[in-house]
Amino acid sequence: MTKNPIKRTEKKVKQKSQWSKLNHWLHLWLGLSSGIIVFIVSLTGILFIFCDDIIDGLASDALYVKEVKEQRLTPEEILKAFKKQHPDRKASYFITYRDPKRSVKLASSTKERDLQFSWVDPYTGKVLTSGKAYDFFYVVAHVHSGEMPFGKTGNLIVEISVWIFLIELITGIILWWPKKWNRSTRLQSFTIKKNASFKRLNYDLHNVPGFYNLLPALLITITGLVIVNKTLNKTTHKVFDGFPRSYAAMRDIKPEYDSTKTFAALNPIVKRLFLKDAAVEQVKLSIAAKDSITSLSAVAAKDIGLKGVQNGKTFAINRYTGQEIEIPVKVINGLYIDETTMNLHIGFWAGWLGKIFTLLVGLVCMFLPITGFLIWYGRQNKKKKTSLT
Repeated sequence: MTKNPIKRTEKKVKQKSQWSKLNHWLHLWLGLSSGIIVFIVSLTGILFIFCDDIIDGLASDALYVKEVKEQRLTPEEILKAFKKQHPDRKASYFITYRDPKRSVKLASSTKERDLQFSWVDPYTGKVLTSGKAYDFFYVVAHVHSGEMPFGKTGNLIVEISVWIFLIELITGIILWWPKKWNRSTRLQSFTIKKNASFKRLNYDLHNVPGFYNLLPALLITITGLVIVNKTLNKTTHKVFDGFPRSYAAMRDIKPEYDSTKTFAALNPIVKRLFLKDAAVEQVKLSIAAKDSITSLSAVAAKDIGLKGVQNGKTFAINRYTGQEIEIPVKVINGLYIDETTMNLHIGFWAGWLGKIFTLLVGLVCMFLPITGFLIWYGRQNKKKKTSLT
């Protein structure tokens, strides 16, 4: 006796309907529960994209010196001059440029944290200007991660919200997918209807940009999770043969402290780093907080930002000899993985083009919770009106 094909079809339709209801329920309630956090994370992420451009833009004319002289001061002389002008501040690193007209960019802080950048004339040692934008973006970055103002609890809340947003992207594309592909559904799915009612316009603004934003939003979400989630971070490094927490590992690559030895001059170190590659436009060198620290970290790159590094390489420098310290291959791979992940996350991978692209993606991510909430709120009001009549 054969089974009834009609009943079997009905069962499949019913089963599909149950999955559809579950998907809709997940998308709705997960979105409502995490919407505010996703909005804040997206907003702070957008603010951070152009942090380097804003920091340098506020420095204005101080980015360049008025007169290029024959003799530059050594890094030690520049640091000494800065300390004389700002005795309350402690320098942490400086960035110097291939362009002889550029001033030296020096990061410093006080005991109360108070971070700032100062731009110093490399020929006179004069501090041309200082700005608090560094401190502002430090706060933005820590709000983005949830660390401010809730510490580790905030980190966990943000991480859970990002995992939820990842699920939202997947359930969203399932909801978006038309049951039938024809001219009408294609038009509705891929275009925003102009001159429509507010409800229809809001619905289209949630669905259509959400679809186009799917892949880049997945990229930013996944890279963010790789940065904050320890298990995912370790797995990523294992897959690509890298060492997790490679920056911390760099601090352990150092010679033994020897009080009888003196430290090498910084100027030859900087010059050698510029000679590494013709594409190197900037060199960043850390400033040791204590005399017992026997190695320095250095970066030679085309562009060096607060978080991103474009076309660059990181080095460990022996403070006694001024020479590079050999870094294990796994640590080098780890550094590359971390830098690539961060560059993809903040849009540092392609200069202005990458930043503008990431800005657009971030804006859509920021407004998705708002348009989604308005869709839900409109339907709730409709149900109330219907029940009253």
